[in-house]
Amino acid sequence: MVSKRRLGASLLLLGLAFVGAFHAVLAVAYDTGLASVGAGLAGISVLSLMVVNLPALGEGDSSGGDDDSTAEK
Repeated sequence: MVSKRRLGASLLLLGLAFVGAFHAVLAVAYDTGLASVGAGLAGISVLSLMVVNLPALGEGDSSGGDDDSTAEK
């Protein structure tokens, strides 16, 4: 299970990646010359999204992790 903190960070970074891609497409469509800004934002957001979710790839079993369901209350 994914922790609330990781889910929040993932959703935030996914939103930033979408905004960056949208900005890059509109910059090309309207020829503003700022496509690199949007592409850079989208690229950094996607890389950060991969870094945030990298520990989740190794959690095949429930032998540990930082999800909220196993935390002591």
